[in-house]
Amino acid sequence: MKVNDSVENNVNKNTVYSEQVDVEQEQKQEKKSSLKYIMLILACLLMFGNNYSFDNPQALQRQLTQDLNISISKYNLMYTAFSFPNIFLTLIGGVIIDVLGIRVAILGFSAIVVIAQTIIAFGGFFKSFWIMLAGRVLFGTASESLLIAQTAMISKWFRGKELSTAIGYIMTMPEIASAANSFVTPTIYDHFNGLTYPLFFSVFLCFLSFICGVVLCILDKNNDKKQKELQFVYKDNTSEKSEQVEKVSFKDIKSLNGTFWILILICTLSMGSYVPFLDDANDFLQEKFEFSYVQSGRILTLTYLAAAITSPFLGPYVDKVGKRRFFILITCLFFSVTHFLFGFMKQGYHDQPNWFSIIPLIMLGMSYSLYCCVLIPSVQYVVQQRVIGTAFGILGMFTSTSMALFPILAGYIVEGATTKEEGYSTVGFFYSGVSVFGIIFTISLYFFDKQSSIILDFVNPENPTKKEQEILKNIKQENNEQLGVFEDIDDDLLKIEGEENDDDENIKNDGFWEKNQRYLVSSKGFSTPKLAANRAVHERSGSLYY
Repeated sequence: MKVNDSVENNVNKNTVYSEQVDVEQEQKQEKKSSLKYIMLILACLLMFGNNYSFDNPQALQRQLTQDLNISISKYNLMYTAFSFPNIFLTLIGGVIIDVLGIRVAILGFSAIVVIAQTIIAFGGFFKSFWIMLAGRVLFGTASESLLIAQTAMISKWFRGKELSTAIGYIMTMPEIASAANSFVTPTIYDHFNGLTYPLFFSVFLCFLSFICGVVLCILDKNNDKKQKELQFVYKDNTSEKSEQVEKVSFKDIKSLNGTFWILILICTLSMGSYVPFLDDANDFLQEKFEFSYVQSGRILTLTYLAAAITSPFLGPYVDKVGKRRFFILITCLFFSVTHFLFGFMKQGYHDQPNWFSIIPLIMLGMSYSLYCCVLIPSVQYVVQQRVIGTAFGILGMFTSTSMALFPILAGYIVEGATTKEEGYSTVGFFYSGVSVFGIIFTISLYFFDKQSSIILDFVNPENPTKKEQEILKNIKQENNEQLGVFEDIDDDLLKIEGEENDDDENIKNDGFWEKNQRYLVSSKGFSTPKLAANRAVHERSGSLYY
């Protein structure tokens, strides 16, 4: 009886202890979830001042050309000056993020944004185009790198099925900032009748965003300290191996796979048909559709609001259903049709604006929302976390190229036309054609890069279901049959991130690698089969698919 009573007491104690542990774990999970949402809000506010200030020239296009006595081509130099340095510097900024850390990058780049906007504001005060242009150059060098750092921070806190949802919310705040700029900046100009006050108001907003960045970094650092303490308590030989940090170098570029580069080209064409168009949108609406400059600024808010409203819904929906290649195709189609409508629509009648132009403006915002919720997360799914900064640095380099060149081309098209109305119609058709190339590259994902890009259709590309694993296996076998290869594929090649594969028995001998090397494909862009599998087994730094 005493033995039974003792056993029963021990069982009761263990039950109580396990319940306490469960409660503690639930409390920790709740705190972690609430912290994640705080980080998400701060990350949104981090780019508010940046996005508000970026489109100051667009909201003041007519005023800038008059006050500074500059042409449309010279006006477009403000956006070219912003984008041109990023052709080279975003890749360096991405490596800086990977080497020095996300927090250092956020603090440094956000501080430079404040300084740059201050220079631009003084340029407006002295009515000096060249001072403003110098400020735009400095602004651009930091702005794009800050965006990369923000994306890297979000990908650190939100992974898998949460990523598109987080990106959707992240893109809401900048669009609200751009909409606020289109509405508020012309109003401030009209009230004070000058460039000084609206530009210095942008400096104030950039400073507030810098403060949000400081708080964001403090919370992230504290969270990292807690994680290290937990790792110290439960540290073993395996964790010691996993804690080794690899250095990032430019050689990692060679390991990025074909799917990554196709996505980069699609992103480049999409951004090239969105941002440069909006750079001239204020004058576009005035000259082609006969809106006043105040009406143009207010109507342009519809584009930004459409993106801001749809992004929080599109992100979770894409996370729920997957099928990202299909949504990428829809994105490119939306861009192409939208710009075709801009080129096709006629100007207003009887001195009245063409209010039907609101339709493509809303469609443009929805197109950008799709871009943010589908294309950006897709890039993160096909690269390793440790080189995420470098990958987005490459993306920034390509998109900056299009954002630097397309405004110049658009300016020449408008100035070379008989009338501005005709010139802007041609610009609409030009951007529509650019988007058609994006459609072609998207189709190539289905036919020429199906094996690697199929993971984008999975609900969680980082952790596919058994059914999705079987799809991957069937695709690989079909490709092998087309090549006349009929060897069996070893199931041990499927190493999914998160599996317990630390035992030495999982490390295959050279005969295994020699037999199966042609079948092993890494969605994370590893250059050799053995390197890829060893990383999956020992470090869990990427998922392997075939």
